[in-house]
Amino acid sequence: MTASSPLPPGPRTSPLRSALDLRRDPLGYLRHLRAAYGDAFRVRIGPREVLMVTHPDAAREVLVTQAARFRKGRGIQKMQDFLGTGLLTAEGQTWRTHRRLMQPSFHRAALSGMADDIVQATRPTHAALLKAADSGAGLEVGGEMLRVTLRAVASVLFGTGLTDEELAVVEAELPPLLDHTASRVRSVVDLPRWLPTPAGQRSAAASRALDAIVARIIAARRAEQEAGAPGNDLLGLLLAARDEEGGGLSDRELRDEVMTLFLAGHETTANTLTFLLLLLSRHPEVQARVQAELRGVLGDRDPTAADLPRLPLLHACIQETLRLYPPAWLVPRQATAPVRVAGFDLPEGAAVSVCIYLLQRHAAYWPDPNAFVPDRWLRGERTPDAFMPFGLGPRMCIGNNLALMEAGLIAALLLRDVRVTVPDGGPTGLNAGVTLRPDGPVTAVFHR
Repeated sequence: MTASSPLPPGPRTSPLRSALDLRRDPLGYLRHLRAAYGDAFRVRIGPREVLMVTHPDAAREVLVTQAARFRKGRGIQKMQDFLGTGLLTAEGQTWRTHRRLMQPSFHRAALSGMADDIVQATRPTHAALLKAADSGAGLEVGGEMLRVTLRAVASVLFGTGLTDEELAVVEAELPPLLDHTASRVRSVVDLPRWLPTPAGQRSAAASRALDAIVARIIAARRAEQEAGAPGNDLLGLLLAARDEEGGGLSDRELRDEVMTLFLAGHETTANTLTFLLLLLSRHPEVQARVQAELRGVLGDRDPTAADLPRLPLLHACIQETLRLYPPAWLVPRQATAPVRVAGFDLPEGAAVSVCIYLLQRHAAYWPDPNAFVPDRWLRGERTPDAFMPFGLGPRMCIGNNLALMEAGLIAALLLRDVRVTVPDGGPTGLNAGVTLRPDGPVTAVFHR
């Protein structure tokens, strides 16, 4: 902050006390600070002070109008250990080149051909839910959704290029790698990468196993491409992508983008589906309407990409779930030049975060902001800048269409045939780590 500009308001507290408050209940602490200091306030996170913004206008300043004066925050920079220089972590010309090359592969028309792969990947979970409905046994929803989204993302990325044995390796090795990455992102102390901690060694072994699989598939696809058949899955489209000079992505760049897509398209969509089923269990009247819509459109057949626009209530429920529980609940940025945000002058290097969670529950833009009201979407009650679960501006998530299609198809197939109840109401707290998820298991009972 400059001496000529007033400091943003914020609590006068020690780094230790602030760290304890954030560790105990980060969302509750940030809600308290916004109530006390307004839509832009100063909060200490470890050794650093961060300007937290929770208003659409300030978010637009950071993510759109002055996006060129910011880079990704330190937490996301730490993900380069695992992700390399994929779209999530890349900056500058590398990011611009990759974004231009990859954008056509994520248009709705390109993705619609992958819808059947997602449906086929959902079949084991569909069968598991029917079996649980017949037996009356409870199922932990979060784990089931992680498995189905991992299979779906792997299918979209690689089509039939992933063997059953390799899929088993991915299912075993990706979670510990993601957990270690999340732990590094959350840590306020940067341990040296070479320090041989058990978690670090386990993460390195997982990374090597996944890299070997991805390298094999990329090499096989390169050979198929040279033979004139690159494939219609996402990897095939990325292999075929060319810039104005005819250049494409190298094997290393493809590896980094594949790992980024695994991260971005796996846990985030699983969390959204977990929250969706939890919310529908708490609102049985909405769930009954969703199922009536599904039966009316689908009957007994499987959903397709063409069906999704004909399921407006299901889409509204997914949008409302994303509003209440955005997986990427915090967007961190670091100023690369002096910049003015929310009326405050910030120096180069200043940390700014957009709190999507609080922004999307802003009472000025959302009547009854903490309630699950999917009908607000059917009535068109939406302020565009007050809803940004995939970010905003030039670095908006490239996979937003894929995520919505994936969530819609999985939910449509599962909810077509089963009704979900969570006998104890499920966890009411939230775990606000790198992504947002319930703070405990969601054990559900399913009924045909």
